[in-house]
Amino acid sequence: MVLDLSHGKRVYDWLGVHRRVYRGIRWSVCFGRERHLQERAVAAIALKQGDSVLDLACGAGANLSHLFEAVGSSGKIVAVDYSDGMLATARAVAKAKGWSNIEFRQEDAARLDLPSASFDGALCTFGLSAMPGEDAALRRLTVALKPGAKLVALDAKTFTGLARAFNPIAGPIFKYTTNWDYEKDVLRSIREVFGEATVDQYNCGCNFIAVATKQSD
Repeated sequence: MVLDLSHGKRVYDWLGVHRRVYRGIRWSVCFGRERHLQERAVAAIALKQGDSVLDLACGAGANLSHLFEAVGSSGKIVAVDYSDGMLATARAVAKAKGWSNIEFRQEDAARLDLPSASFDGALCTFGLSAMPGEDAALRRLTVALKPGAKLVALDAKTFTGLARAFNPIAGPIFKYTTNWDYEKDVLRSIREVFGEATVDQYNCGCNFIAVATKQSD
């Protein structure tokens, strides 16, 4: 089965409604360490109060509390996702918390239209490996970042070491249930667009945090 943007939208619209299932998938992908990895990822962006940050493939809003804490009420968060179901859930989270400085946008990341040099940082969690056209999304993202701003990607890849024996099972399951393309080389894509990236790996190599910096024009 060939998975594409339309399949991904159907999957994430459904997961946006069934939040417990979605949380369970993320918990399993992160081996129960999702919050820890999110905190490390947001810290790596090095945001300050009043900054503007892009939450690409924001999903159900799992990152919003961490990003709001980093930029404060004087900052701005632009949360983008292609799934209406996910955005509806993320909007409900923001409304319940009283966060009024978050702009939600329903867009295909590969066709993202944002002002140039307008963001102090960007975060993408488990999005690049699940979206078609990640190379185009990264090129558009680097235009939107200010020189010196960081993209931090928390994502998943196949196991390394002895745990790689689980790859033939885990890969197809998560490909169907989350649109995850386990054959993608997300790190290669980031380095091709940004020039270089530092990478920390977790959980037998299946999770990583990549940090790339927008170079001066």
